[in-house]
Amino acid sequence: MRRSPIRLLPVKTLVYALLLVWALLTILPLYWVFSTAFKSPEEARGYPPTLIPHSFSFRNLVQVFDDPQTHKSLGFKPYLNSLIIALGTALLTATVSFLAGFGFARYRFRGREVLLLSLLFINMLPEMAKMIPLFRMFILYHLYDTYLGLILLLAAGSAPFSTWLMRGYIKSIPQDLEDSAVIDGCTRGQASRRITAPLAAPGLAAVAVLAFRAAWNEFSAALILTTSDSVRPYTTAIFKYVKEHASVDWHLLSAASFVSIIPIVIAFAFFQRYFVGGLTRGAVKD
Repeated sequence: MRRSPIRLLPVKTLVYALLLVWALLTILPLYWVFSTAFKSPEEARGYPPTLIPHSFSFRNLVQVFDDPQTHKSLGFKPYLNSLIIALGTALLTATVSFLAGFGFARYRFRGREVLLLSLLFINMLPEMAKMIPLFRMFILYHLYDTYLGLILLLAAGSAPFSTWLMRGYIKSIPQDLEDSAVIDGCTRGQASRRITAPLAAPGLAAVAVLAFRAAWNEFSAALILTTSDSVRPYTTAIFKYVKEHASVDWHLLSAASFVSIIPIVIAFAFFQRYFVGGLTRGAVKD
C-alpha cells in the first residue's frame, strides 16, 4: 500500500534539511578560504572575522608566486612539480589499471579471486605503516627525491581501486566485439587496444581524474620522500606559511590553497561527463 504524499512530507522535509546542513558544512570552509584569499593581512587576522572582504585585493595571489621583497613567495616551481607528478601518476594509473582490469575481466586463472581481494587489502593498509620500508626502498633504488619515485608510489596507491573500477567497466563491454575483431584478423592485444580501450574511455577518464586528485593532494609521502625544492610539490611548499608558536599567515595560506583548487576544478569540468559515466558503469556486479 502506497503512502500518501501528505504522510511523506515530514520525511522529505527532514531529508532536505539534513542535505542543506551538509551542503553548508561543505561549502562554508571553501568560501572561507576564497574570501580570506582576497583580504588584507590585517583583515585576515582581525576579530570579529568578516565573511565578505572590505576591499578585494589580488596582492595575496601575486605574493604567493612572486614577492622578492618579503621572501614569502613560493614561486612557480612547486606548482610545476605538482603538475608533473599528478599528470604522470594519472597516466601511469590509467595504463596499469586498464591492463590489469582487462586481464581480470576477460581471463580466468587460478588465484584470480585471491589476487583481487589482496588488492583491496593492500589498499586498506595505512600509509604511514608502509613509510619506513618505503623509505629504505627509495634509498636503495635511488628513487629518493625524484619525480619517478613519487609517481611510482602514488600510482601504486591508486592502482588497486582503479583496477577494480576498470574490471567492472570492461565487464560491461560485450566481449563479442573483441571476438569479431579477432575473426577479422586482429590479435587479442590489437582488439583490446582498438576496440575495448576506446569504449572504456569514460572509465579511464574516471580513474585518471581520481589518481590526479590523489597525487595533487598528497602531502605526507611527499614531505618524507623528498628534500630539494626542485622536486617537492606544491602541498609541501604551502606548509611554509605555517610557522612556529601557532603563527600562520592566513591571507597567504588561503591564497595558496585557493590556487591549489584550480587544477582539480578544471580537470573535473573537462571530464565530468566521462567521470560520472565511468563510475556508474564500473560499479557492476559479477
